[in-house]
Amino acid sequence: MDDNSHLDDTFFALLKDCKTLPTFLDAVFGFLNRRTDFYVTAKTPNSPVGLPEGLAERLVRNTFYKWKPKDLTIEGNVPEAVNEAVIETSVEDLKTEFNSSECYNGAVYENYSWSQTISEIDVIVKVPPTVTTKNLMVNISMQQISVKLKNENSIILEGLLCQKCKHTDAIWSFDKGKLEIHLEKAYEMWWDCFLQSEPKLDVAKLDCSRPFEDLSDEAQAKIQELTWNQERKRLGLPTSDEIKMHDKLKKAWNMEGSPFKEPYNPNTVIFN
Repeated sequence: MDDNSHLDDTFFALLKDCKTLPTFLDAVFGFLNRRTDFYVTAKTPNSPVGLPEGLAERLVRNTFYKWKPKDLTIEGNVPEAVNEAVIETSVEDLKTEFNSSECYNGAVYENYSWSQTISEIDVIVKVPPTVTTKNLMVNISMQQISVKLKNENSIILEGLLCQKCKHTDAIWSFDKGKLEIHLEKAYEMWWDCFLQSEPKLDVAKLDCSRPFEDLSDEAQAKIQELTWNQERKRLGLPTSDEIKMHDKLKKAWNMEGSPFKEPYNPNTVIFN
């Protein structure tokens, strides 16, 4: 699991300034709204701006469960049931549709879909609406996964993973007939399938863009500058390049021996 403790002092200072957790979280998501494309829905799968529909919510939910202490009981990780109900299932119960974010850089099959980034895998498994967490058995090892119903030993999903994962960091949760599984890859690489039994994807056709936080400091700074400039343009204010140009003109304007007598007025200068 990634260690971001070097940012603790920064976040603690922000939390002290905000005084309460709701205000702190509001400031974080407000920043994401103002200065990033976190809330923008990508118009096409390969769009350089925005995220696929539903991906932002999944990122927040996965991060919440990633850092929740292991000794706390969460839905999807509960003790075994003492009394188990009999559950009737059918293939028709499992057929459903998946949205674009649930198969981003992945694929859709009859009862499950998977998506990926360079370092993570997310799987959505649809199960019959009568199933509860007490009736599910989810087993994840370094290169194998199994989802079964306890009472019938009925297999919903099972197979060998395409590559190794960090199985000790695996997270799964269940809600309203939807089982969500989050895996961290053992190595940063693009998978051409989730299970080895699946048809292979053409990795060359995947959206291989990397998450913002994985980019170099220089690349992050450039993206932040572009975002800031877009917001400045929207508000009718000068961009960073225009501010630099105005500073140079003002310096030249006010130099000794300058032919200009009036004080420098940036409103009289138009950049094309």
